[in-house]
Amino acid sequence: MICVKVLFFGEAFQLVGKREESVEFPNETDYEEIRRIVLEKYPSLSKIEKVMMLAVDQEYANPGDRFELERFTEIAVIPPLSGG
Repeated sequence: MICVKVLFFGEAFQLVGKREESVEFPNETDYEEIRRIVLEKYPSLSKIEKVMMLAVDQEYANPGDRFELERFTEIAVIPPLSGG
């Protein structure tokens, strides 16, 4: 297990009430496990669960993606984006 920084943007920040927090994840993990851990730790995110996106080290993550997390890895929780 490793602690990495999780960043919250927009509505995710409003729902969680924090801009960032260290969260423990398995060193070797995948998109689905990251999503499950984040939603378990922050149940308020269930409001945007179906539309939120995740990014790992500033790259959007997709279902099926696998990751080797390291000490300075950052995971971002990104709410739906709207244009205008």
